[in-house]
Amino acid sequence: MKFLLFTLLFACASYAQKDSKFLISLENVTNVEIKSDFYINKIYDGRQIKDNIGTAQKSLFNTKVLTDFKKPFVEELQSFLSICYPKREGKKGIDIRVDELYISEITRSNKETGYATVVFDVIEKNGGKDFIVGNFSATIESSGLDVTSKHSERIIEALSTSFESYKELKKGDRLNVGFSIGDGNLFESPSSIKEGVYINYADLFTGETLDLDNFSITNYNGMKCLLNNKTGRLENGFYGFSDGLNFYINLFRFSTFRLYAKTELLGDYYCIDSVKVNSVDFSALKAMYGGGIVGLLLFPEAYEAEVPLLLNKLNGVPVFLTEKYMVNLLSGNKELYKDYRKTKRTSNDKIAFYKKHFNL
Repeated sequence: MKFLLFTLLFACASYAQKDSKFLISLENVTNVEIKSDFYINKIYDGRQIKDNIGTAQKSLFNTKVLTDFKKPFVEELQSFLSICYPKREGKKGIDIRVDELYISEITRSNKETGYATVVFDVIEKNGGKDFIVGNFSATIESSGLDVTSKHSERIIEALSTSFESYKELKKGDRLNVGFSIGDGNLFESPSSIKEGVYINYADLFTGETLDLDNFSITNYNGMKCLLNNKTGRLENGFYGFSDGLNFYINLFRFSTFRLYAKTELLGDYYCIDSVKVNSVDFSALKAMYGGGIVGLLLFPEAYEAEVPLLLNKLNGVPVFLTEKYMVNLLSGNKELYKDYRKTKRTSNDKIAFYKKHFNL
């Protein structure tokens, strides 16, 4: 799988302490009530990566650091949404599950661009039971000389845009998928993935899916798009889908576009067979891993144009199968390492020897 702009806009589980992060708040004197017939009752944190909300650039050297809210995630959102969508007589209460919320920055020449992406499900009660009625998402970007100070504004705009999409949801277009609060624990990693559309990463462990027959799969630059047969809308907010043979993961957490990339299951990881090295933001990776030997193993050699990417099924942590990583992995097995050195060390070679090492 090859794609041109793998900007790595996600932040993985990090070793950074809270006080080393760049903290932002959604509190703003310009926050006012938005006209609506609903208020936000409960907020569920359905994010796969919960210890940060992305990366930002600090100092004159544009050093990448992890970002987070000043308050705990749910508390920060609840404080903001209670102002913009307050509880009032005659309004219906809805719950939301936040699947993704993250920010990022990219510097090109003399211009900085900041991004904020929000993905959430709206949950309504019907007959005493909870149902997901729709999945809504938005990505907001803006450019300037200093975009770091505007992250909260982009998040607020992404949230507001997504709620406007919910307001426009037609009755016949509702998903109406049952929703229940699990015990919060995900146990056995799935060894195979049944056919269906998966709204949230946790659905891969619970087996909850939407019927794939209600969607059409189209090709775009070697990747996939998912078209809703009922609404005609491109569904770019779902975590992924399986056609029964392969699982396709949404790239919105990793790139500037929302397409689904083919993966292979390798133990506890989804494997994307090849990503272009020159489009990966390794400075962001360094911030995520906190440096050290783990961070060094991620960096490719000068001759490596493409490397495989592994994504942990449970926590979303990325692993790039760089030459440094493979040498470190195989050095304890002299025969396997010797055989590996005889290859051209392509992406396919790296995946093959990764499988041999772990008996996959």
